[in-house]
Order: sequence, then C-alpha cells, then structure tokens
Amino acid sequence: MSEEREYQENRIPYQQARKSLRLANPKRQYATGSVDRFRTKASAIVDLFAKYVDEQMIKPPNTGHGCRVTTSHVNIAYRKIEMDLDAFFKKESELMASVRIAMNINGDEEE
Repeated sequence: MSEEREYQENRIPYQQARKSLRLANPKRQYATGSVDRFRTKASAIVDLFAKYVDEQMIKPPNTGHGCRVTTSHVNIAYRKIEMDLDAFFKKESELMASVRIAMNINGDEEE
C-alpha cells in the first residue's frame, strides 16, 4: 500500500506492546511516544491481516457452506505472510549488516 494510513485505535494494551518490544531486544531504549506509535502501527498490521484473511476466502459471506472463516483459513493466510516476511527480514538484515560495516559500527553498540 503506497498511501500512509493513520490508525487511531490501539487494540494492543500498552504493557503488551512494551513486552513485545522487550522480547525483541531487552537492552533497547525507547523514546517518548515510541511505544504508543508501535501500538498504533501494530493495530494497523492486525487490521491488514484481517483484511487479507477475508480476501483469501473463495465464497462470499453468508452464502452457505464454505463461507465461514476457519482456523485453517487463518493458518494458511498467516503462513503465506510469514514466508514473505521471513524473506524480507533476511534481506533487510543483510542490508543492515552492510550498512553497519560501511559505517564501522559494532552491532552491540548504539550511536
């Protein structure tokens, strides 16, 4: 999606957002407002995933057999996204390693 979308809803509790961020890196510090921005953007990702699951449905809603979203539908949609994200994250990790080398920055230190 090329257009920037603002989501005002934060369906993810603040403490859960902090916990998720800490799982990524317990040593990382977060500036004022960054956890709230993370909550907002994570909510946007949840909305996009819900939309993707619905778009993967073959039958329209309320049309009878096969129109209900099942755990299998959610799992299949998740797996498709997960594979693409894994490839994206690997590519980004390699790029960031090159940037750190070019800038002569140790991966354990912060600027």
